Amino acid sequence: MVSLTLEGGSTDCLYTEAPPLIEVLSELFDRYWAAAARLSAADTSAAPAPDRAGPVGGARRPTEEERQLLALFAAGVKDDAIARQFGVSTRTLRRRIQNLYAELGTTNRFGAGVAAARRNWL
Repeated sequence: MVSLTLEGGSTDCLYTEAPPLIEVLSELFDRYWAAAARLSAADTSAAPAPDRAGPVGGARRPTEEERQLLALFAAGVKDDAIARQFGVSTRTLRRRIQNLYAELGTTNRFGAGVAAARRNWL
C-alpha cells in the first residue's frame, strides 16, 4: 500500500500485488534508507532546512550538462528538443535522463527538480 499524496490527513492510497511495482518501490525504499543519516538519542539539534543545507550526504555537485537539463525540465522542454540542443539522439538523451534520475533517487522530472533543489543544485 502506497500513499498517493504527500499531504497529511489524506486517505488516498494505491494497493498493489504486482511484483514489478513492488520490486521498484522496495528498491526505492532501500535507496532512501541507505542514504538516510542515523540519528542518535543525544542529537537534539534541528537539521538545517533543505534549501539552506549543502549537498546531501557529501553528494557531488552537478555537471554543467545536468544543470542545463534540469533547467530545460523546469521550462517544460520536450525530450526531442533537448536532444537537438545537446546534439545527441533522443535515445542517448533518455539514457542520460535515466542516469540523472538514478543519481537523484527519483523516477520523473518533478522528483528530479525536488531532489535537485534539496541538494542545492538549482
